[in-house]
Amino acid sequence: MIDVLIDACLDTVKIVPFLYLSYLVLDFIEKRSSTYQLNFLFLKHLGPLFGALLGCVPQCGFSVIAASLFAQKGISPGTLVACFISTSDEALPIFLSNPSQYKQLGIFLVVKVLIAVVAGYLLDFIYHRNVNEEDDFEIEVDGICNCSQNSFVNALYKTGKTIFFIFLINLGLGTVIYLIGEETLVSLLSVHKILQPMIAALLGFIPNCAISILFVQLYTMNALSFGSMIAGLCTGAGVGMAVLFKNNQNMEENFMLSGYMYLVALFSGILLDLFL
Repeated sequence: MIDVLIDACLDTVKIVPFLYLSYLVLDFIEKRSSTYQLNFLFLKHLGPLFGALLGCVPQCGFSVIAASLFAQKGISPGTLVACFISTSDEALPIFLSNPSQYKQLGIFLVVKVLIAVVAGYLLDFIYHRNVNEEDDFEIEVDGICNCSQNSFVNALYKTGKTIFFIFLINLGLGTVIYLIGEETLVSLLSVHKILQPMIAALLGFIPNCAISILFVQLYTMNALSFGSMIAGLCTGAGVGMAVLFKNNQNMEENFMLSGYMYLVALFSGILLDLFL
């Protein structure tokens, strides 16, 4: 159990610098202008594209920020989903640590970005949500009011509150995985190849880096198909999904987005296994 606590701390610490800098920039802008337009971050009609590209950055920092912005109607559902789908948490570092998999890494990145972009634009086309694109957008990250005139203090406070929540999630899920055992998770994926994408896409929702590592390791051992790995990593947005459910009060919308991501991941995995 000590290892679970250490892993939870390490997984949480990794995201602290990114979150702090993000909150610092947002607070800095807010101090110099009561409102600002989000179009300079996510250009009006290019949101899903930018979301997909930013999601490719290792770890899940951008998915956390995207979830916070979405909860304030700062970005479109398609932009959020594109960022979530392209996020792969620890998958990229695992690929990079294995030179023999560099070719597959390139294919992996291209496939993930294409799925994310198509899924993002499709969602924005079929689901029209009121997004503050034309009007000015007020910065209220995490719904926390300014507790100080010092931007560094504000950013530290907001980061601390979010990181505490992320730590609890990591600790809780790490404990569950420890009690269940990785062998059990492997056995769940050791099913017929037709069922693999279905199981992998469900397990991908677990906001813990151990899952993304497991997917890549099983794939490199030929115990998991390429399509199943993609399916699992398309729903694997790290703690971004947990932050979405924490910040966005519309639970129906949260579950709808989760269901949409699952369907995209499932069909993408099945199609990849059929044609690759």
